Amino acid sequence: MLESLNFHFSFYDWLLIFMVTALGTLSAYLKDPQLKAVTATIPIPCGFAYIAVGLPMGTANAISGFMCLLYVHIVRILHYKVKVPIVPSIVAGLAFFVALGTFLMPRIPEGEVYFIAVCVFDFVVGVILFQKQSYKSGTRYKTPLPVYIKAPAIAGVVAGLMLIKRLMGGFCTSFPMMNSIVSYESRFSLGDQCRQLPLFLIAGPFMFAEMRYIEIFLHLNHWIVLLCGYVLFAAIYWPLNKELKRRNEAACTKYSHAENLPVK
Repeated sequence: MLESLNFHFSFYDWLLIFMVTALGTLSAYLKDPQLKAVTATIPIPCGFAYIAVGLPMGTANAISGFMCLLYVHIVRILHYKVKVPIVPSIVAGLAFFVALGTFLMPRIPEGEVYFIAVCVFDFVVGVILFQKQSYKSGTRYKTPLPVYIKAPAIAGVVAGLMLIKRLMGGFCTSFPMMNSIVSYESRFSLGDQCRQLPLFLIAGPFMFAEMRYIEIFLHLNHWIVLLCGYVLFAAIYWPLNKELKRRNEAACTKYSHAENLPVK
């Protein structure tokens, strides 16, 4: 009965809970809004979910990266534009991800053509958004709660999110567990979280493809496959993140100068 309700956690599930809780707690005490957003886009939870699920990287993984982008914009629009409180906004974003994931999961065709096509789609969308989106410095904020209260609270949230792991199948690897935590901790600077996701869309497809084909052709251990994916992701993501930081700082400087111009 417990197994059917997804209440049984394996060792890898507990490991995933620990990693997401640690990253979520770290994000809570970071003041820099971009660094908070970084914790939501580095693929440590994604990688450990890959290990926990035990499924090869496929089309669902690539699609779920784009779904994470939709999630953060849903939360931002609901909270900033519609004035919905942050917690219901996050719940609505997660509900959208789960509903869309469960709808698509049995309908996604497997095969190399579809996998590559979705990876290319993610990459193109990521590049376009990275080039076209507006840049500005977000609000600096960190939680006032002591860590012995914040960490258990985050762990409880993450454990609750893990209950739907098996329901999501391949979509679980990019299920917005970290994004949901960071959305709450970044509720005063959700724009930074939205600006960070295109970096994942650019670097993620290369990581997914490398992991898929290493596993298929070389039949390596999943941990080795994951390590190879992390190395490639970091090589692409790190310079992009530096450029994003530069653009945010340039936009902030330009805005500051404009504020100091004399009125004619």
